[in-house]
Amino acid sequence: MKKIRSLIALLLCGVLYFTLAVGSGSTATTSSDANGTTSSKKEITTYKLNEDIYVTNEKGKYRVKFTNVTETDYRNSYSDIKADRVVIVEYEYENMSIPEDLLVSELSFKSYDKDNNQLETYPADTKYSGAVSTGRKATASVAYALNNDNNYIELELYDNMFNDKADCKVILEW
Repeated sequence: MKKIRSLIALLLCGVLYFTLAVGSGSTATTSSDANGTTSSKKEITTYKLNEDIYVTNEKGKYRVKFTNVTETDYRNSYSDIKADRVVIVEYEYENMSIPEDLLVSELSFKSYDKDNNQLETYPADTKYSGAVSTGRKATASVAYALNNDNNYIELELYDNMFNDKADCKVILEW
């Protein structure tokens, strides 16, 4: 029953994100300025764990921060995903000025290990992201299957999941 609820929640998040992403026509820029000031750059900016990422598009501005990476012993007996290790990545996001509700979910980023292998999300007990209105914040988490001993994940953050190029990279080392 919990697996069905999880799948339904993930599907609803995906539909909501798809709706927001298609409507946005994003041309995001990023900056690490503490005031949230952005500048347009050709190269992708790289961030680390606990660094604020400010994203601006034609609808407004929002902030994302990856706050923690923890390993868990939990294994889902119904999953076919091979996982030597399972890590949970926690993040927070804030809708600073976008008039519509903002949703930042695992669909907003692609994740890779140190050997450049794309990571699979793992069905673990994580906190689902939810849409937040202007001035509001949320926290969420996503679990990944790791099949190596490296404490390293590289995330590519996309303001619009249909863009060809990531808006920034985030290096998570723990």
